[in-house]
Amino acid sequence: MIIQPAQPLHADDACNLIYSSGSTAFDYIFNAQHGPEVRVFLRHLFRTPKTMFSHKHHIVCLDKSKVVATLGSFTKISHKKTFLANALRIFKQYGCKGILKGMKFEHELVKPPKDDCLYLCHIAVSPSHQGNGIASKLIDYISAQARDWGLSKLSLDVAQNNHKALSLYLSQGFKIISVQNSYNRILDNHIYMEKAL
Repeated sequence: MIIQPAQPLHADDACNLIYSSGSTAFDYIFNAQHGPEVRVFLRHLFRTPKTMFSHKHHIVCLDKSKVVATLGSFTKISHKKTFLANALRIFKQYGCKGILKGMKFEHELVKPPKDDCLYLCHIAVSPSHQGNGIASKLIDYISAQARDWGLSKLSLDVAQNNHKALSLYLSQGFKIISVQNSYNRILDNHIYMEKAL
């Protein structure tokens, strides 16, 4: 298996995994009643360089050219650079409701990256490849990149009821910093975690 930067040709498999990393939140924010099915929207954005769902912000693990895992990452600067393109795409496809839901989700439950920090997201491994340490290898790979970029820590958010992922992140050296209580019965409480590099 190989870990490498994602490419546009990985869109189909990668976006199914990205969706699985937070399907409840994706379905809530990008409601199919107001626009395209979520995975169709994600595949389009994955091929679009300036959005937060772009291949440019993801790494993938390949098993014989098939994407079996994904991990997205942002610095504070790279996250800000995607804001306008994201907002325009969401507005075009889902209208004001999509924009407002997305902004509230990010403000209330999933905090934007801090200075000197690489924020991790969209961490997902195909069910057929789980239990093989792939998520840990993705985190190790991105940790090495973050150190090369002069960053001092990693951060992420995880749904409080995602016990398997929480256990993995704790085993990788992440510490719980805070818990954000959900403002909506559909969405889970989220745990914010950091790891020193």
